[in-house]
Amino acid sequence: MLEKKSTRIRKEEIIQAALDVVGRKGLRSLTISAIAATAGMSEANIYRHFKGKDEIISAIADFIGSSVMGKAATIADGSRRPLEKLETVFFSHLALIAEHPGIPRFVFSEDVLLAHPDIAQTLAARINGYVETISGIIAAGIQEGEMRQGISPRETALTLLGMIQFTALRSTVGGLPGGIADEGKNLWQNFALLLR
Repeated sequence: MLEKKSTRIRKEEIIQAALDVVGRKGLRSLTISAIAATAGMSEANIYRHFKGKDEIISAIADFIGSSVMGKAATIADGSRRPLEKLETVFFSHLALIAEHPGIPRFVFSEDVLLAHPDIAQTLAARINGYVETISGIIAAGIQEGEMRQGISPRETALTLLGMIQFTALRSTVGGLPGGIADEGKNLWQNFALLLR
């Protein structure tokens, strides 16, 4: 049992190191050597857990899917009010991007989308599920009178996702002197006013 836990933890460390490389240098710099150096382990140790770079890329996609979309689903199933759920989803997504700048670089990389159509398809399905989850929260908010009548749940969900994506993009190119957290607070305050 200990060995399985050790393998799981080691794989997580490798995925985190790979995301760190992508965040600092982009996907084209993602090599087994760079991952090993970042993780502080040998290349042989990387190969003990993954067959190669393609398998690591697939594992990164799975990590992103479960971290972003899985968390949103958990929040949506909770007992909070819809607006609070939406706020929690928004800030947890931004916090994940702040912690792992490699996520947006990975998701929007042509090297992933063109070279790995199966991964691109999986990411697209996860994003669609994410939009549906957020749309459900917004629909509940409208039904309960917490959010304005007449707004479209889906389009409002896409607007929220667009705010996250553009904030991630600006952060990636160094256009957020105050950081993601400050930008997120300002955006959320304005968005919440529009929803009420």
